[in-house]
Amino acid sequence: MLPNARGLQRRELYDALQPHLGRGLEQRHLEGFVDRLYVDLFKHHAMSVDDVENLRPLSRLRRGIVENALEVESLLKLERSILSEYDGSRRMVFQIRRREKTSVKIEAVAIPRRDDVTLCLSSQSGCALACSFCATGLLGFQENLTTAEILEQHAWAERQMGKRVTDIVFMGMGEPLLNYDAVIAAAHRLTETDCAQISFKRIVLSTAGVVPQIHRYAREQQPFALYFSITSAIPEKRRELMPIENSYPLDELVKAIRAYLESRRWNPRATLEYVAIPDVNMDDEDVEAIGKVFGSLPIILNVIPYNATDGRYRPPNWTEVKRFTTKLRRLDIAVKIRFSGAKTERGGCGQLAADLIEGVPLSGHHLAPPGIFSDLARSIH
Repeated sequence: MLPNARGLQRRELYDALQPHLGRGLEQRHLEGFVDRLYVDLFKHHAMSVDDVENLRPLSRLRRGIVENALEVESLLKLERSILSEYDGSRRMVFQIRRREKTSVKIEAVAIPRRDDVTLCLSSQSGCALACSFCATGLLGFQENLTTAEILEQHAWAERQMGKRVTDIVFMGMGEPLLNYDAVIAAAHRLTETDCAQISFKRIVLSTAGVVPQIHRYAREQQPFALYFSITSAIPEKRRELMPIENSYPLDELVKAIRAYLESRRWNPRATLEYVAIPDVNMDDEDVEAIGKVFGSLPIILNVIPYNATDGRYRPPNWTEVKRFTTKLRRLDIAVKIRFSGAKTERGGCGQLAADLIEGVPLSGHHLAPPGIFSDLARSIH
């Protein structure tokens, strides 16, 4: 089986092509040929040999060399691309081609804001963590994505949006730190000049709290921001909402966050993500617990109004969100409200995969007045 070109680094492309040199491509031309092929794949988003500008003016021999050495076809099949008329976001549903005979799918969401586009990427199909407020968790874990499949979501997003993606958030389907090597490799590739050329400051990974991998991330001093999903600072309540509390309790997570902060040479603040669910985790006791557990840390609290999935909870209205965040600000911490793009099309935070599960109803969206939320891309910085 030939290696897929999108999954290879520049040197690996060189090594894959070298044994196939012939009259159509000499050794002395190989390095320049690989450079142009790399740009076609990762900047011009070639999805097949026919899309490779590098081959169009060249001989059939050169095309044959590539076809004999590499698989250039796309790894993902775009099944649906749904535009939200409410906010201009686009939800994309993909079939993984290597699993075409199964129901394994992934989703990504592109969220425009003025001249910027934030892309919410998936790192896994399904998720093993089973957070009660997240539709993806209802699927269970299906499989990890490869680095190439993660990168191809970016290529499809730029094709669909018709403009450059400026920000990346690993907040789609799956837990990024449970697919650590592939995610880190993809994040670094996205910063390359000949790839997406996205600043490391504009790439974020979100974790539900996989403590050993957070410590690894800190030891390696990865340059990308890491966000921590909390959703409750009361252990018993968090355990019901996020079963990962059974494996990695809050006190261990706080220690891991401290290690992460100590590893940061710039912007030494931790962003905590809090899915706000009325009658569940928005009461006075919840605010008090946040102050008690995290008050000694330099944090930003990113409040995410719950988006409807299976009818177990209801989304908060704007009055409830405003009342909750007003209480939080009395703790003297920075508070932001997350904007969920494409929520009218089941593409909001926690909604990915909701319509892939038979029998899961969606309730009202509780859309807030435009302009009141912090922009997701801006909340990264």
